[in-house]
Amino acid sequence: MFVSHRRWGHAALMPFRPALRPGAPLLRRDATHLQIGTSPGIVVADRPGLVQLLRLLDGARDVDRLAAVARTAIPELTVPVVEILAELRSAGVVFDASRWSGARRRGLDAEARHADVGGDDPARLRHRQTYGLAVHSDIGSQQLAEATRVVLADSGLTGFAADDPDLLVIVSCGEPSREVFERPVRLGLDHLPVVIDEDRVRIGPLVRPGRTPCVSCHDLHRADWDRAWPALLHQLGRQSATMTPPAVDAVTTHAAALEVAVEVLAHADRGASRTLGRCLVVGPAHDDRTSWPLAFHHACTCDLLRAA
Repeated sequence: MFVSHRRWGHAALMPFRPALRPGAPLLRRDATHLQIGTSPGIVVADRPGLVQLLRLLDGARDVDRLAAVARTAIPELTVPVVEILAELRSAGVVFDASRWSGARRRGLDAEARHADVGGDDPARLRHRQTYGLAVHSDIGSQQLAEATRVVLADSGLTGFAADDPDLLVIVSCGEPSREVFERPVRLGLDHLPVVIDEDRVRIGPLVRPGRTPCVSCHDLHRADWDRAWPALLHQLGRQSATMTPPAVDAVTTHAAALEVAVEVLAHADRGASRTLGRCLVVGPAHDDRTSWPLAFHHACTCDLLRAA
């Protein structure tokens, strides 16, 4: 990609803190061209002083400061800095570092850079710092729950163990007693079941009480084809001396943690969730994925709430 030499006015560019494309090295392609990045990279025509200017683009200085530095340190640069930056910005070589960092996005720098480079608005991440998440797990699911917390913390979501959470994640080894879902349903609290089921992990459905199909819908649909399921439901969640640890290996556990984190972040960012009205299964292998839709069941009380 070669940069055209269109001229933008100063007002179109100010104010911002120019930074070279995140993670992209500055390379010389040949005698007359530079290349920024290698995937596949953006090629720009070289000009006197351009390399020195590009090496100053660390996101710490605004345009006025860069122009002042260039006037004394890069005398061979004859084209106004603001015009060069406008060309480079339009080509995807230069980004605005003020969109990535600052007090309002502390801990979200990498996430904001990813969003900006991908053409998204980093401002969509603003909910994460005030987002409340509660993760409940039992003894057999603690490793999965902790791996999920690590991913979420690295993503800038740190409001764990919230007293009044925006989302409750219920992680269990084996199907949990259905009593654990009664309180979030009664309180109208969004909740996400995560079940380690023998050699795989089932995620979902993400329940928004009264608005999306719930765990009871799941059970009723299963009872439609498995007549013994209502009898089995009463036995769920009980410790059994005959139950051995699940057959989910470490890689699959971490793969499942990533998928759970994706669902939580979609909820935090108010984006589209794959487990609204669906279940997603990870395993037995780390790259195995299965999903199926879940509709409201006509006999479930949540469907009555929806109709009210």
